[in-house]
Amino acid sequence: MSSGTDPLERAVLHAFRYACWQERLDIAEFMLAALEKLDQERADHVSGDRPLMDAYRDLTFGLQHRKN
Repeated sequence: MSSGTDPLERAVLHAFRYACWQERLDIAEFMLAALEKLDQERADHVSGDRPLMDAYRDLTFGLQHRKN
């Protein structure tokens, strides 16, 4: 975690991952929407540490992992 990352974004990402792990996709969807909103409001999109992108990667990996 870089010092430029909003702690709220990290907490929401954690909640998103936990909701996915608990198979609470309804809650995960809300957390993803919150990450999208927080990412939209960020002024420093140049930063490589974006919790929203981490969530999207988690989704992509999960989908690819289930196909195998």
